[in-house]
Amino acid sequence: MSPTLFLFQPVQRIIMKAQTAFEYMVIAVFVLAFLTPIWIYISQLQAQTADEFALSYAKNAVIQIAKKSDLIYSQRMDAKIKIEVYIPRGVQEINITGNEINMRVISRSGPVDVFATSIAQLQGSLPTDEGLYFVLIKAEGDYVNITLG
Repeated sequence: MSPTLFLFQPVQRIIMKAQTAFEYMVIAVFVLAFLTPIWIYISQLQAQTADEFALSYAKNAVIQIAKKSDLIYSQRMDAKIKIEVYIPRGVQEINITGNEINMRVISRSGPVDVFATSIAQLQGSLPTDEGLYFVLIKAEGDYVNITLG
């Protein structure tokens, strides 16, 4: 073996290793370029679904309270009922005034008012923190009081 051929072999091995490393890096870039848009799409879809769930839970809560308030109001003085209501995440405020229950929910598109109306005059307050609550709905003369039970 000639000395120049002996020196050339390690250099050739280094070049081959560098080429292999470069090929792996190119493959990794292509995989990341393919996965990044998919990850962004899934993240947006998850956020949209979370907003839809929160609005659906809020709508369910205000309708349930309004219907039970109507029932209690029709039975008049001292009638009461305790119900379970889930307050979703993102509720900014809950107003119970007049004959309307209004729940303002923060979504990605901004604040959304979810409301329901009752035949009764309503008073009371509910927490805005996410969770499952027992709500006491009680007839008090010419209005219905809504509080935590």
